[in-house]
Amino acid sequence: MKTEIQADNFKLTNDLEDYVKLSLGFDDSGKYDRVNHVLVKLSGVDDPKGGVHNNCLIQVQLAGIPTTVEVQNTEEDMHYAIDLAAKRARKTAELWMRRYAA
Repeated sequence: MKTEIQADNFKLTNDLEDYVKLSLGFDDSGKYDRVNHVLVKLSGVDDPKGGVHNNCLIQVQLAGIPTTVEVQNTEEDMHYAIDLAAKRARKTAELWMRRYAA
């Protein structure tokens, strides 16, 4: 499985990159063998009313399945946005893999 992390208008540190990979949870246990590629896009947008909106977009390509799982989450805290998006991406990918198991 190839994992690609991109940052737009946001500083991607080594710690944050490690956090993303850990949060994704696509481990090597065999459960996620059909996951070919994961693209994570992180971005931060300044809110004119104050604060920052941090966005995490996750795209998962699965072998033998004619769709791409795409999940997006926006929160004030980037770690929280990553956690929620990763959890939803994992669950959605599992549903598609079960659907196309045969």
